[in-house]
Amino acid sequence: MDFNDAVRYKPESLFVFYEGQDDDYYYPRLQRYAGRDIEAIKCNGKAKVIAVYKLLLSKSEYAKYHKGFFVDKDFDLNTETFFSDFFVTSGYSIENYYMSDQCMESLLRQKFGFHSGDGNLATVMSNYRSVRQRYFEAIFLFNVWYCAIKRKYGRLEGITLSQDMPKGFVKIDFHAGDVQSQYTMTEIVSTFANAANYPLTPTELAVAETYILSDMRMNLRGKYLLDFLNRYINYLMDVFRTNPAYSTHKRTINIQYNNVMSILSSFSDTEQRLIDYIARVTA
Repeated sequence: MDFNDAVRYKPESLFVFYEGQDDDYYYPRLQRYAGRDIEAIKCNGKAKVIAVYKLLLSKSEYAKYHKGFFVDKDFDLNTETFFSDFFVTSGYSIENYYMSDQCMESLLRQKFGFHSGDGNLATVMSNYRSVRQRYFEAIFLFNVWYCAIKRKYGRLEGITLSQDMPKGFVKIDFHAGDVQSQYTMTEIVSTFANAANYPLTPTELAVAETYILSDMRMNLRGKYLLDFLNRYINYLMDVFRTNPAYSTHKRTINIQYNNVMSILSSFSDTEQRLIDYIARVTA
């Protein structure tokens, strides 16, 4: 349903504009805090959410409707003044809200039967923190490079990223608790045919490095983190199924990359900024 159709049918609703498949994270929170019906409109990308915002702003007849605009921070600076009318994630994307200790512990408690008196809970959480940190470190250099070129050049021709790291760049052995980086800056440039067209200075790389190091859980590319999370949870289920020490935690949950955000939505972090934004656009 487009905006014109939506306002005809339910003009008192909160009309929310997303980049894409963001319902799994936002919709439950909007239902909880908005206090009115929600009509979600997917815009197919950050640039199109911004374009829709500017179009609606230019038409005075749309000013009376309650509207919310939700975008990921990405590696953009997002310094334009109009972003004050948006909710922009404080980390790279909504996927980063799924990487906290609290999210994992809530999953273990509510889906796998762990509890505070269970010594296995501390063991699993310690392993998760350790392997997660090793993964952060393994993908760090690639994220520094991508952050630096995005901030310097903006739109990139011939450089498209998928949901996981380039093949062969990172080796993960969950059973050994080991994650290894297997690439250098030279491999990054040779992997992407057009990368040589976007040269960077040591200073530009250093600025990106400092930014990402300030909070790796929130500043690394979210899709890479979600890919890790999906794989780690499936590893845990294999351990729970085969290791007698975890016999009381055997569960079969169909968790895949394309549904992990839905399954873990109630466990993921909710910033007070988001609650405040919803209150503002529904007032």
